[in-house]
Amino acid sequence: MNHHPRHPSASNPTYRIYVVRLADHVARRARFRERNPRYEPGRPVVYVGSTKQPIETRYAQHRRGGMMSNPYVRRFGRRLFPWAYEGLPVHDSKEAALEAERAYAEELRARGWAVWQA
Repeated sequence: MNHHPRHPSASNPTYRIYVVRLADHVARRARFRERNPRYEPGRPVVYVGSTKQPIETRYAQHRRGGMMSNPYVRRFGRRLFPWAYEGLPVHDSKEAALEAERAYAEELRARGWAVWQA
């Protein structure tokens, strides 16, 4: 993953990756286990997403529920996990952000974390 920040032009939105700490017990659910076969109990259980909105605004949307909400974040989200995403590069397109989001989720899984990434 490229960790060198980009500086998008003023006309393009800036997309950021964010990480939400989830309740540890969600890692025992079948779908979560299927996506995280190398999960090491005791490691963080998180959701990884990307947004062009302020991260706090996006997290609040998840917590409220509705179409723009991920059920795992709505039901099991505990807090934003800034140390896991601060310093990650910004992206000037949704496609680049989604690619980076997927790569970062895999990087965290390789560290033994349980990760949900839509």
